[in-house]
Amino acid sequence: MPQKAKLVSIILINWNNFEMTRNCILSIKKNTNYPNYEIYLVDNGSVDGSIEKLEKEFHFLKIIRNPRNKGFPYALNQGYMEAKGYYLCHVNNDAVLLDGWLEEAIKVLESGPGIAIAGFREVTAEEASDSIKLQKARSEPDMEKMTLPVGWVTKKEMIKKIGYLDAEFFSPIYGEEADWNFRARNKGYRIVRASKANVIHYSSVDTKKAIGQKRYVVLINYHRLRAMLFNLSIIDLLGFIPGLGLILLNSIWQGTLLQILKSYWLNLKDWKLILGQRKQKRAYIPFKEPKFTIIE
Repeated sequence: MPQKAKLVSIILINWNNFEMTRNCILSIKKNTNYPNYEIYLVDNGSVDGSIEKLEKEFHFLKIIRNPRNKGFPYALNQGYMEAKGYYLCHVNNDAVLLDGWLEEAIKVLESGPGIAIAGFREVTAEEASDSIKLQKARSEPDMEKMTLPVGWVTKKEMIKKIGYLDAEFFSPIYGEEADWNFRARNKGYRIVRASKANVIHYSSVDTKKAIGQKRYVVLINYHRLRAMLFNLSIIDLLGFIPGLGLILLNSIWQGTLLQILKSYWLNLKDWKLILGQRKQKRAYIPFKEPKFTIIE
């Protein structure tokens, strides 16, 4: 008798976004060939009726309800804690999954020693609709990465080794996945993007709408830089200087220079906190309540 495939727990987070979350779930149902999976939906205090509509349409969902928005990393940690799967899979609810996405990511995760996280490859809607362009994307080699922002597959045992996402210093959103990936790398694990696990990602449409463009720019740059400062060696940090300089230069003509400078200044003000976290080497993060950082 063939051995049953190991259970995958797919974790989605919803916050006042019925259509986008629905489209994500429909794409999972349509394009997942892996035979044994479950879907956890963590609702972060939605008030638009979206969770009620999703529950009514998709009876198979395992729903976790928060009375208020506790932020992205905390909600994902809830899914990690409750999930029963051998594999844990996080997917952004603003993603549409393409054919074979899950099994291809699992293949990469199991393809070599020390791979802790296998992430998805982002393609555009235009590439996804063009079979030639999509085939070209799928023919690219798997690639080791520093971070994997859109979603990934890991094993539940990795939570015991790496810890949960940091809801204390990366709430309400952004930077938490980079911090988690960096911590995995610092413990000797590999982070690999699976070239055949393709998804279309619509890039935080609901978050930008909710917090505003200016706050979005501050928050995403503030937390991503904080993740680097918490975890990277001096040599690795030096390697990011050209990229940070390019972001600063581009911000001049994009009209976001003040927001970028503010994100750098907020980290500079936190220098004692950053040095303390670097000394601790952030070896393991427990599951705990978030402390929100308010960005005005």
